Amino acid sequence: MNVRIEDDSKKQKNMKIFYITIITICIIAIIATLVIQIAKENKPYSQGKNETSTGQKPTEILESSEYKEKFYSIFENKTHYLENNAYKIDKIDDSKEIIYVGYANNESKTEDYDLDVNIPYINIKSDVIEEFNKQIKDIFEQKARSVLNTANNNIIYTVNYSAYISNNILSLVVRSTLKEGGNPQREIVQTYNYDLENQKICTIDELLELKQISKKDATQKIKDEIKEEQQRVEELANLGYTVYQRDYTSDIYNVNNATEYFLGENNTLYIVYAYGNENNTSEMDIIIM
Repeated sequence: MNVRIEDDSKKQKNMKIFYITIITICIIAIIATLVIQIAKENKPYSQGKNETSTGQKPTEILESSEYKEKFYSIFENKTHYLENNAYKIDKIDDSKEIIYVGYANNESKTEDYDLDVNIPYINIKSDVIEEFNKQIKDIFEQKARSVLNTANNNIIYTVNYSAYISNNILSLVVRSTLKEGGNPQREIVQTYNYDLENQKICTIDELLELKQISKKDATQKIKDEIKEEQQRVEELANLGYTVYQRDYTSDIYNVNNATEYFLGENNTLYIVYAYGNENNTSEMDIIIM
């Protein structure tokens, strides 16, 4: 009987190849697991925990509404003369337009401030207009002048406006953005509406009547749109985003309590909820009718 005895060196070589093969397989399995995990973490928002209950993706929820985009685009620092105007006014300064830039500044100083302000004033002799101009000066011009006296605050301050004259109604809307150092950006919106024919403030009731919209319907539209926005920000909050909370049942969304509104191009009625008027935020809601 022939008995074959395996050479020890050859046996050790086979064992070494076996262990190397096992180790290689383990390494490949670990690498594959890591690649799959990284791919999952970097995968664009899709079905699953990164999708909201409404099926929207966070990137979609974060996008500004069409109304906001339209609103942001109107600030060109000029007056739009529309239709149906037969007013006569007494100007303060005959050499100036009915709305003019009363204070402008685009100074910049590294690490201190960056200004780009175009502050309007209304050129009409009227006690009402005098009060409007005082408010504009107190809110916007004084802030711009105070910024010039600051140092090392990295302040960015802008002010722009748009004005419309239609159906003998003058509507002026002024928007400012303020970024101070590491603080959140704040946006302030102020509106001024004046009946040129009757020389008095034009109320939200009068603008609704002009548009033939009932106060009940206007309030319902406001609350419906704020409710939708509230649901949107709640979805974002659930995903860990910092949001400005709304409560659509609040009385502030009753059209009777609207404070910022104006009649824009094509007689479009804007109702603006600029939360930065009272709080340190750039959040706002725009209702268009």
